[in-house]
Amino acid sequence: MGSSGHKVLKAWPVPTEVSLAFEGRPAPGLKPGRAVSGGELLAVSHDPLTGDLRAPFSARVIELTPNRIDLRFGPGLSGQVPEPLELEKLEGEGLAQALKSLGVDQIEKPPEGEPIIISALNPEPGLELTRALWLDQKPTLERGLKLLNRLWPKSEIIEVLPPKFTALGPKPPTHYKEPFPLTLPSFLRFKILGLKYPRAMGVVSPQTLWAMGTIARSGLPLTLIPTTVHGYHYLAPPGLKLLNALNAVNLKPLTGDLVLLGGLVTGRPAARLERGLKASDLALSLIRSKSLPPPPRPCRLCALCRLACPLNLPIDSIAQVHPGQWPNLQKAAQKALRGCGGCGACALACPSRRPLLLLAKVAGAGDPYGRDRIEPRAPGA
Repeated sequence: MGSSGHKVLKAWPVPTEVSLAFEGRPAPGLKPGRAVSGGELLAVSHDPLTGDLRAPFSARVIELTPNRIDLRFGPGLSGQVPEPLELEKLEGEGLAQALKSLGVDQIEKPPEGEPIIISALNPEPGLELTRALWLDQKPTLERGLKLLNRLWPKSEIIEVLPPKFTALGPKPPTHYKEPFPLTLPSFLRFKILGLKYPRAMGVVSPQTLWAMGTIARSGLPLTLIPTTVHGYHYLAPPGLKLLNALNAVNLKPLTGDLVLLGGLVTGRPAARLERGLKASDLALSLIRSKSLPPPPRPCRLCALCRLACPLNLPIDSIAQVHPGQWPNLQKAAQKALRGCGGCGACALACPSRRPLLLLAKVAGAGDPYGRDRIEPRAPGA
């Protein structure tokens, strides 16, 4: 633990194998058996906001599929060694393209005139890496902030911090004490800027600033990601196989256990333990079956779900219906829950443990972290 009581970042040892998912075009000449260098380009992402895939270390390609590259670590193996980019000469769109090519996921820029929000708040239970980065990696975050100012020079930057945290830039920060779910990126933007429909665009996490600051120092591709494995924070190679990562911290999933990617409220169950960990997964946790909540019970008609909703949406009007009928009520749910940000506060408040986050997704709720890139609904639509 650090002097301030937070869990400090540790370096994760180089794993034997990694599994890297991608959606895009593999690099020319990439095939099983080929040696690659750390930082070498593996695949170009089709999504303009997703960083291109880079090798985290020197390795050999052991499997290549249309959406996955598996590597085996090999000390001394060498492919195409990347050359550093001179980022100090780049601005705006040119800088954004360079960061994407070096493996940095981009933030969706808000409309012209809207500020950029940097948040050091823990967005939800189970996600505390933001504070650890702010306290342990401040020089790197400051370099990232300078790059962010060059990326969007016309945008005002607002730093939203926990009480007593100091800002990265010269402007006084906004100290924030609101509880979950108003700390989630989409609802933070909703609260700070007073916008009607929550959306995560224009909210920058310390993880993204760290990635930008790391590249600003060297001009070389990103080969590590800040991540949390069962409550402890690491700088780790991307692509850690979930099962191997849990085993490395002396955790073995048993029948009935839940392997969770993300926070304890909006996290997503992992379907395959052989898949690799990505920066957008945010965290990896194992929840033992004995700690899982009991099966859902009938609705108590208490309306606590509606009271917990930061938008006061009438989720209670549909929550009482049997979950098996929710898909049949999709249109009604979309109308009643229009603007839902998918924060999961309703599910957390429900004394009957009904799967209300699933209901929100049936109604078309957006991802509170912006990973699904849901287009905003126009007013009156």
